Amino acid sequence: MEKITVFNNLTRSKEILKPIDGNNIKFYSCGPTTYNFLHVGNARAAVVADLFHRTLKASGYNVKFVRNFTDVDDKILEAANARGIHPREHSQEFIRECLTDYECLGMLPAHVTPLVSETMPEIIEMIQDLIKNGYAYTVAKEDGASEVLYNVPMFKEYGKLSKIQLESLQHGVRVESDVNKKHPSDFVLWKPAKASEGWSWDSPWGKGRPGWHIECSAMAKKHLGKTIDLHHGGVDLIFPHHENEIAQSEAANGCQFCNNWAHNEFLNFGSEKMSKSLGNVVTIRKFTETYSGSILRHILLSVHYRSKLEWTEDSITKAIGEIERIHEFTIHLFGDQKTGAADPAELAKVQKALVDIKHEMANDFNVPGAMGIFFGVIKDYNRISKNGVDALYTHAIIEIVNFMKDATGLVHDYPEEVLRQLNMARKHLSGTDNAGGDAEIEQLLVERKEARATKNWAKSDEIRDRLNALGVVVKDNPDGTATWSYK
Repeated sequence: MEKITVFNNLTRSKEILKPIDGNNIKFYSCGPTTYNFLHVGNARAAVVADLFHRTLKASGYNVKFVRNFTDVDDKILEAANARGIHPREHSQEFIRECLTDYECLGMLPAHVTPLVSETMPEIIEMIQDLIKNGYAYTVAKEDGASEVLYNVPMFKEYGKLSKIQLESLQHGVRVESDVNKKHPSDFVLWKPAKASEGWSWDSPWGKGRPGWHIECSAMAKKHLGKTIDLHHGGVDLIFPHHENEIAQSEAANGCQFCNNWAHNEFLNFGSEKMSKSLGNVVTIRKFTETYSGSILRHILLSVHYRSKLEWTEDSITKAIGEIERIHEFTIHLFGDQKTGAADPAELAKVQKALVDIKHEMANDFNVPGAMGIFFGVIKDYNRISKNGVDALYTHAIIEIVNFMKDATGLVHDYPEEVLRQLNMARKHLSGTDNAGGDAEIEQLLVERKEARATKNWAKSDEIRDRLNALGVVVKDNPDGTATWSYK
């Protein structure tokens, strides 16, 4: 079993991931707030969590992966009220849309996908424990209801994840100021319901709903226990969300909450982080319907998860070329006849490549490093297979393909369909208005073949010009057939 190293933001160093319980890994990733369609910035965090899940499984670990849905939130209430429907109905609709996007991105399902609305007993119990342990206090509000706040200075290790001193803390946008706070950095654990919200729960402090941070602490404890092995989210969650999770969980449970904290960097359009407020949003749905989930996944994993991903005009074109190279190779790999004698040196080279690829993936999930080795394997195979390949060599190659498929999700089961999607993506990139569709192109290729066979060069040139106008490039193969793709 390959030992996995992870850059642990708690210690700011790369460490070997040592499961609490044998080979069983308890893994939690912060999921989305389900008030609207997700954008491709959200997709990066989701795909990175899937990468962790896949790589750990492919490396021989038993993983229990929990990814929540935040289905109780101000934005959900506002959107539901605007539509005149119940907040649960609105949230459930976008949970379904989110799962559709996840499937299109080739993500493995999480083992548990808890909802805030279904975790209220555990949330209330944890808040009660915090009050009992002296880390939270109540503030009386109108109509006999109370607000519950976390007393930040009571937790002496506050700031150990974000490395921010208490005196210099800046509040998150979701933290409401309150003159009754004991300290400006205290944050809400439970807030009284407003008459206009339309969704609340009974509690010892009156009808209300939880603050943002307590939700993940309660869901992680419910499904994974008091201490977990790995916690993931975007870098924007380090403070205040993850810092507050630590403060809540450790004050309530009396033990360390999580041993390893991993965070992915932002996806940038130009020089700004993608977010709905910047107006540069592309939804996952819009992108995948136009280009495909395989292209988006490839782009999102094209750089290391801890590096900023700069989205440029060339990102899609580069991804299309690399995906095409991989899947043309897999078609040949599984279609080639196994002939010829084994070359011990080439076989040893492939076997070492598998070891090196596994090492790269175990080295803080280094997909770019693994892909570099994989493309070298593809190059060697394309060279060697011209003279025939034997079964032993082919089997060694297939081992690499299967590991890359399992660990990264960048190799797909139906390569012909992937290539078809790439061709349509090229069409979108070219801006071609091809009203006749693929049928017109196929007919033109038939006519082209007939014109060339009868040496009707004028007709052949006319067809060539039409294909050019459609944004189509034709490749004549040695066996007399012709294949085409959009430019």
